[in-house]
Amino acid sequence: MKILMSNDDGYYSSGIQSLCSVLENNHEVYVAAPIINHSAGSSALSVRKDIKIENIKMNHYIIDGTPADCVHIALTCIINCDIDLVVSGINLGANLGDDVIYSGTVAAALEGRHLKMSPIAISLVGQENTSIQKVSELSSKLIESISTNKIISQKTLVNINIPDSDVSISDLEYTRLGKRGNPLPATNIKNTDLYKIGAAGPPKDNAIGTDFYAISNNKISVSPILYDLTDNVALNKINNI
Repeated sequence: MKILMSNDDGYYSSGIQSLCSVLENNHEVYVAAPIINHSAGSSALSVRKDIKIENIKMNHYIIDGTPADCVHIALTCIINCDIDLVVSGINLGANLGDDVIYSGTVAAALEGRHLKMSPIAISLVGQENTSIQKVSELSSKLIESISTNKIISQKTLVNINIPDSDVSISDLEYTRLGKRGNPLPATNIKNTDLYKIGAAGPPKDNAIGTDFYAISNNKISVSPILYDLTDNVALNKINNI
């Protein structure tokens, strides 16, 4: 396959570098990633500035923009071949439940939604009990498995979270997104005019079948996510009044 890789941690992050080296053993890999960390950058596009691109080696581009910028520009401008699949990650930190709204990792993958194959976002919950090399090898196997699964290999976005433990592909669970409670309040910094965003809220819906539950039980969570945000139930009720 021809795979375009990106992330939100930045080009030099160990996550993307390690996974790239593994995928290059069997695939033609292109990389377009931000020059700096853009975690929680969501799907922002830099429509009000010019974007600098550096081609540092063959098929590898460092971009002074957001994760969404990177994939958007790579697919529409700088790569002159048909890409089969966009892979975003490995992100160093979880993207569970409501996190996907803010996640730059998921946003980078989302820019690959127009391709034939479903884009894949991969996140590692922690690094205390496992190595990035092992997770990269596992992620490669997950990508191969998903790309041959006719049910989810097209027309969705696949959000993967891997627990910080010694797991294998047999520890996979297909899950729905859980939900977090309200975020912690923003806080003022020492009576200045500066404020700091509060941390994400704790899990509120972490029942069996959610990504939160899978991770808490040392399972790999794989959540298929739709692009259409329309509330079709409400829409149908309104149109039938």
